[in-house]
Amino acid sequence: MDSSLLIAAGASFIAGLLGYIIARLWIRPIVRYNITKRKLDHELTRYLAQMNESAEPDRRVAQNRADAMLRAARQHAVDLVSCFSAEIPYWYRLLLDSRKESPTEASGLLTNLSKMRNREQVKNRIERVRHTMGLK
Repeated sequence: MDSSLLIAAGASFIAGLLGYIIARLWIRPIVRYNITKRKLDHELTRYLAQMNESAEPDRRVAQNRADAMLRAARQHAVDLVSCFSAEIPYWYRLLLDSRKESPTEASGLLTNLSKMRNREQVKNRIERVRHTMGLK
């Protein structure tokens, strides 16, 4: 067997192995974190829009819909905390810390949101969550 063939096979094996490790341990968790962050932003936007619509004929239906949106937003925040603490690589966590992005703080801000009745307080809290997560 030719030695150049063995070297090429070994190099391609190592390149494939490194690619798998990078994709599996770095890229997938970072992409999952970013997708979950966008989902959180989407749910918060829907919640604000639902809160601003007061033309619902049945107040309970509107409240149930808003509660479901808030529950989904809280679940996304919990998923972000889980991803932040366990899955994403340490260097990316440092990058998020340098951007002042804290999913733990955002999740804490969302916990008591359903108990707030003043719309202005709810809007301010959601803006703080967005600012904490680096969303616009």
